[in-house]
Amino acid sequence: MLSKALLFIAVYLFSIIHAADKSNWSNVTGTSSTTFPTDVGHLGDMAVGLAPLTTQDDPLNSTEFVKGYGIDMRDKPMDGGASDDVYTNFGPYTPWRPAENLFPETNAYRTMPSQCQLKQVHILHRHGARYPTDGMDDGPGLFGAMVRNATRKGTFNATGALSFLHHWNYSLGEAILFHQGAQELFDSGVKHYYEYGRLLSNASAKPVIRTTSSSRVLDSSRYWTLGFFGWDATEKMNLEVLTEADGQNNTLEPKYACPNGKEFAFGDTMRKQWQKVYLKDALKRWQRDIQGLNLTIEDMFNIIQVCPFETAGLGFSQFCSLFTKEEWEGFEYDGDLKFQGNSGFMNPMAKPMGIGYVQEFLARLTNHSITGQPTSQNMTLDRNETYFPLEQRLYADFTHDNAIVNILTAFNLTQLADQLQASEPSKNRRFRARDIVPFAARIAIEVMECQDKKKTMPYIRFKINDAVVPLDEGQGCEKRPDGLCLQSDFVKHLKNAIQASQFDLACFGKNGTDFVVTSPVSNGQLTPAQRGKSSTP
Repeated sequence: MLSKALLFIAVYLFSIIHAADKSNWSNVTGTSSTTFPTDVGHLGDMAVGLAPLTTQDDPLNSTEFVKGYGIDMRDKPMDGGASDDVYTNFGPYTPWRPAENLFPETNAYRTMPSQCQLKQVHILHRHGARYPTDGMDDGPGLFGAMVRNATRKGTFNATGALSFLHHWNYSLGEAILFHQGAQELFDSGVKHYYEYGRLLSNASAKPVIRTTSSSRVLDSSRYWTLGFFGWDATEKMNLEVLTEADGQNNTLEPKYACPNGKEFAFGDTMRKQWQKVYLKDALKRWQRDIQGLNLTIEDMFNIIQVCPFETAGLGFSQFCSLFTKEEWEGFEYDGDLKFQGNSGFMNPMAKPMGIGYVQEFLARLTNHSITGQPTSQNMTLDRNETYFPLEQRLYADFTHDNAIVNILTAFNLTQLADQLQASEPSKNRRFRARDIVPFAARIAIEVMECQDKKKTMPYIRFKINDAVVPLDEGQGCEKRPDGLCLQSDFVKHLKNAIQASQFDLACFGKNGTDFVVTSPVSNGQLTPAQRGKSSTP
């Protein structure tokens, strides 16, 4: 009965949302009679899951209290160790925490230099924890459907540590923000208020906060603004919703502006190879205790994902303690392969996909309208100072994980350019999805004026989840212990990066004719060898 009810809810919401998509084109930002509409449709597929009841349902008996978030993150791997061996290895599904180990060399310089004054900040934020996006067709939901169907046939049996599956029902929704995600974003808004609130003192106009129309991103922006501005947030800022839809340019979800953007999914290929390595023992172990299901490596990947999603959605999961420490580390690396190969330096579309936001950042930083050839921007909005104001002291944009990795690559943060292998993880890699794009990830680019000898000079500081990036020659900067970079040097680098991205060729060219791509790259864009002679910048 439960699964039928959930299916009904999913179908019902799906039909409502898609009806709204067809009827709301006259209400999108820039065409609506309302200057800043928020009910623009194009929310994406959604379904509501079962409400939690951890007081009754959570079986973990521990003397350790649940701390911080309301979700239970006390389970340990099946072969011992610490709870962090599970819950910090969720890759892009990791609950937010500061990336303390990302750039340890700059941790001693996190305090702003005494000779500097903060003048502006640019924030790029991922949505908070959400339901899986696959529904019942793939991912954790598919395993739930397999158990349900085998149970109905009377062929399912589970023993040992898996015997709980006889009473287990997959009860998660689809794609929308969890309450855990709402807390992450509200907390982030409060935190950012303490860090940057004074920048808006005596502001002459309400700041424009941008978000995509995806329900989980839109709701994340609402919770963040509630934390930052308070209960009357709508009176203190304008929320601009950028439509996620085919044919709509949107720098916060650039895949709609770049047809080739998803054509080279090297990360998906590598992670499938890696899954055969790190999940092979788990497959044998689970198959031994389950009858009525013939499990595969792909099934095991769906199963291990139940833990992070149930934890955030229901408050706990009995799946978390059913994998070893090494398997959880393998799961973490799985996410690293996905993002570096699909959206990062190993993908030739990464910089072209992210360059539109870089152009917008440069315009905001220099207080000049966007110049040069447009890429993924909605120029109808970006040419309008109502929707793309300059001279704001605080900017905040809300987006998805893949777009953030595209954008970091377009900034040419070579500090994250690890070349990953599908055979085994590098222990010393910088690129870890848990540190770069966990749930509620946030990038902050701080602009400050610093007394330099007898002159005051503008500098840039770049932070990823509170970790200060040690900017260097890869970003056109003189390497310094504190990670600061002269704004003029950073701007010069970005102007060159825009030209080098080759947006039109990469996004609209034909593989095999205009360029040749057969394997991963190392610099996030088409190499000279892959481009035709006429396309060399």
